[in-house]
Amino acid sequence: MSLPKTLPALGGMRFVAAILVFTSHIASQPFFRNTDINSTLQMPMDRLGPLAVTFFFMLSGFVLTWAGIPDKSRTTFWRRRAVRVYSLHLPVFLLALVLVVWLQEPTMGRSVWDGALSNLFLVQSWIPDYHEYGSINPVAWSLSCEMLFYATFPFLFAFFSRVREDLLWRWVIGVSVAAMAIPSIGLLLPAHSPLPWDPEMPELRYWFISMFPPVRLLEFVLGILMAQIVMRGRWAGPKPLVCVALFAGTFAVSFLLPARLWPGVLTIPLIALLLGSVAARDVRGTGSWLGTRAMVRLGELTFAFYVIHYLVIQYGHRFLGGDQGYYRQWDTPAAVGLTVLAFAVGLGLAALLHFYVEKPVMRTFGRPRRAPVTDPATQADPVGPAKS
Repeated sequence: MSLPKTLPALGGMRFVAAILVFTSHIASQPFFRNTDINSTLQMPMDRLGPLAVTFFFMLSGFVLTWAGIPDKSRTTFWRRRAVRVYSLHLPVFLLALVLVVWLQEPTMGRSVWDGALSNLFLVQSWIPDYHEYGSINPVAWSLSCEMLFYATFPFLFAFFSRVREDLLWRWVIGVSVAAMAIPSIGLLLPAHSPLPWDPEMPELRYWFISMFPPVRLLEFVLGILMAQIVMRGRWAGPKPLVCVALFAGTFAVSFLLPARLWPGVLTIPLIALLLGSVAARDVRGTGSWLGTRAMVRLGELTFAFYVIHYLVIQYGHRFLGGDQGYYRQWDTPAAVGLTVLAFAVGLGLAALLHFYVEKPVMRTFGRPRRAPVTDPATQADPVGPAKS
């Protein structure tokens, strides 16, 4: 059976994951004066938001593998990926820098210039200092991880393309176990210098588990493996609704375990299964609401929405009367309205960035130099958090 060039439902999944990331950031800057609403929203979103990023890292590996490297040129691949990331990272970085310097309010304390260079060159996630990886536009830390993913992908793609089909599921199990073990390994790190927003979490441990690019590479590799399994006709997992039910049950149980063990990582293999299951359904030609034209179009805006949405939330809160701590709160109707407004503004700005910045830059600088522009394989644009 020939494989489709595109998997529409994955586009819809991108947008759903972007909503989770947005909601988690709304919860982290509580708009609601009602403390019950704030706590009820924040408890699950503190875990769902990061798990959505895990999904984006897996999706990045999956879609890159599905597209492959048509012209076999690593240089062309790396150039296209760099252009794609910087087409939006650079203008949004400059906008964020203007806001930080204008208000004289550093994102994470200390100087307004803290982390500017590391953020600009997307190396901030390699530095175990929240003044660096949380600087300027804090969500750009994931782009730093994506740059490692792109650098290593041609080699990972070549390696896993040669793995025997009957060994692919064993690799999935092994990489999943390694990813789930990371928080336990993090317990071996020094426990001094807690984070300012979480006094019970040591800064070094948090960086190692959440930000360190080689650690997050495990999730990217899971995406590569799931793509290989579906492409080679080795998918034998459950249907999407079963995967969702397994994820929901495991996620609920995770709250019974100590937070220091990051029990949310127990859902990592289930996220991989859900990704593979939805992709396999697309291959079979079974439609779903995730693959509708509207969801696919919204999915195309995900990268732009991801890089701009935090600035909309943070500085929207600030300009509506919040102090530097961004803790002004409103009655429930007003807080709901502001949340909807922030989402709409973020989505509108994402559309402007996508159609008038990202696409023109890609047309001008991202085209392969040798392959025909009409070659559909060369036009495949994978998405990770960099596009979430």
